[in-house]
Amino acid sequence: MAEPFDPRHAARLDDPDRLDYQPVADVLGLLELRGDETVVDYGAGVGYTTVPLAAALPRGRVVAVDRSAELLDELCRRVTASAAGRAPAATAPVDLVHTTENRVPLPDAGADAILTVSVWHEIYDDQSALDELRRLLAPGGSLAIIDWAPVERPVGPPAARILTLEQALAVVASMGLTATVVRPAGTLFAYYYAIVARASGPLA
Repeated sequence: MAEPFDPRHAARLDDPDRLDYQPVADVLGLLELRGDETVVDYGAGVGYTTVPLAAALPRGRVVAVDRSAELLDELCRRVTASAAGRAPAATAPVDLVHTTENRVPLPDAGADAILTVSVWHEIYDDQSALDELRRLLAPGGSLAIIDWAPVERPVGPPAARILTLEQALAVVASMGLTATVVRPAGTLFAYYYAIVARASGPLA
């Protein structure tokens, strides 16, 4: 199993350059949100996408999941600041979930969409995590994967710890999902590939 992100490096998650090589608007655009969905931000960290997600879901809900209690504590502070008007407004409820056993307190098919940003290389070989993501995803729901690609870049994990786009797609297929959007590195994001995969059937 891949080595998880070290919370001691949390400052990297707020690198201002990240807005250039991974614009939040482009990340959220992959989900094609209506505004009333339940979205799981899996591997939420300190909330790079969590608060913007909540702002994009005026009638929805965000479930922010991470294995690091330390990172979730910081995310909690940011969500509180947003609610108090000291940051971009998070209009949707944000539930924080600390998980050490890949369990998320939602019913089967309880997520309209799941977003994973820079975490696929950490969970692709963790069958319990993949099973939980599949359990959560509603029929017709979307799993969006944005993860590091094996390209020359000044940031991110070493190439030995990441997947090629083809390897990532094989994992998606093994989950019984169908890739509907595939963007290699250098198209939407300079250092990341992006995949959107859907569960069969209409949204519940």
